[in-house]
Amino acid sequence: MKLTGHIKRAADGSLDLEVSELPELVAHAGSFEGISAVISAAAARLTGLPETDFEIEVRF
Repeated sequence: MKLTGHIKRAADGSLDLEVSELPELVAHAGSFEGISAVISAAAARLTGLPETDFEIEVRF
């Protein structure tokens, strides 16, 4: 499943993230490098699908 992550807010070393395809998903990452992993993990918890089922595109 392809997901598009957006940085909603970046402050004090924390990134607040939203996902277009799953509007109820809200996640927080500590670095740009961790965004995809955080979104995959949150999407897996929300949907019950494995983390490997998600392809993440990050838009800034």
